[in-house]
Amino acid sequence: MLILLLLTLNDPTTLVYPPFSHTLGYHKGTLSHLRLATGRTLDLSDISGLSAAKLKVLDNPTTSGDDDELTIFIVDRRRNSILYNIGLTDIGIYKSPVVGDNALWYPSDCEVTPSGTLWVVDRMRNRIALFSFDGKNLHYLKAFGRFGILKGYFDDPRQISVTSNKVYVSDYGNNRIQVFDHQGEFISELTGFDHPTGIIAVGERERWLRCSESFVVVIDSNKFRLTKVSAEGKVLSVIDGDEISYLKVQFESVAIDYYGMIWVTDSYNHCVHLFESDLTYITKFGRRGTRDKEFLYPKGITIWRRFGQVFIADKRSIQYFWVGVDAWIKGAEPGVFKPGEGVTISYYLTQPADLSVIVYDSKNRKIREMNFGRIMDLGQNYLLWDTLNEDGKLVGEGRYRIELIFKPTYSSKGKFEKRLEVEVQCIS
Repeated sequence: MLILLLLTLNDPTTLVYPPFSHTLGYHKGTLSHLRLATGRTLDLSDISGLSAAKLKVLDNPTTSGDDDELTIFIVDRRRNSILYNIGLTDIGIYKSPVVGDNALWYPSDCEVTPSGTLWVVDRMRNRIALFSFDGKNLHYLKAFGRFGILKGYFDDPRQISVTSNKVYVSDYGNNRIQVFDHQGEFISELTGFDHPTGIIAVGERERWLRCSESFVVVIDSNKFRLTKVSAEGKVLSVIDGDEISYLKVQFESVAIDYYGMIWVTDSYNHCVHLFESDLTYITKFGRRGTRDKEFLYPKGITIWRRFGQVFIADKRSIQYFWVGVDAWIKGAEPGVFKPGEGVTISYYLTQPADLSVIVYDSKNRKIREMNFGRIMDLGQNYLLWDTLNEDGKLVGEGRYRIELIFKPTYSSKGKFEKRLEVEVQCIS
């Protein structure tokens, strides 16, 4: 059982790479790839924000075959530019002029909506700049905000989140979150934060979101704390690095998936943390390195919730994942049982999954199959094998292999499954 656990930890599947048929093997864009595509020497450590969506201007309404072909926008703060893909084969660049209304100065984040509107945090100009995308080029529309402490003014804005009818901006220097409508008119402010940086917000009845509540998740307190508040600013839950057993964390960006689960990049620990909607800690994904499923100082993260497509930017690459499912067996009791005794298997589950269990005898013959349906309770779970075979009779002496099969409920559904095994023995 120890060997199986170690194998599971070495091959984390909370996120999985899309199959070759979907990406042609390109699930990671490295510095070399981007240099070839753009003809420019890029430093991904300057990438501070990214956003992806299926844009209406590029959608073929006669087919659903292109619905997972997204456009990704990336802000390069040092070069005051915005990078984006044009279809599957080309990359476009918005190069900011030196002066003018359409000039950017140290942009720190962005978010795009399916309509093709791109919202950019123009950090050093203390404003939000709006662009429209026509399928090939970005066009400056307008901006709102200026330096100050008044409502609608900013002191070092950091990140942005756009819902179906509101815009949320983390106002670092003023210790608040400001809320605007889509025209840039001030609505309200959420206070009580300690220099907020990262932010994600969801509204009620958002498309491709299972939960119906409206809430905001904020990173603050020197990137050490996560706070979930209601749309009105009422604190719902709080968690920091100490509570997830880390001496130090550096939370960077936040994203939310279809189930309302919260994903947070951590540049200090080179990983992504996963929380339930109430900020209950579930697991981490990734470790320091440059190989697959590894990161170097990850910062930006964005999730296209319809298909669970996840993009994560670190210092050396931009990686593309699908939401998967991970699990590991924690024990089987009793490991040695007598006829008529039930066997309880404890396991840990990271995401909702469809679970089936198959029991094999010592000759590798299937003697029992059980379907437990969709498991929504995450973390520690238990299941019981009553030690009966498919005919409803008690099994006899011998060794039995119990296989747990976890299938993801969306995104990688049908393309991936997690299989775990544990062995028990029956004696008379």
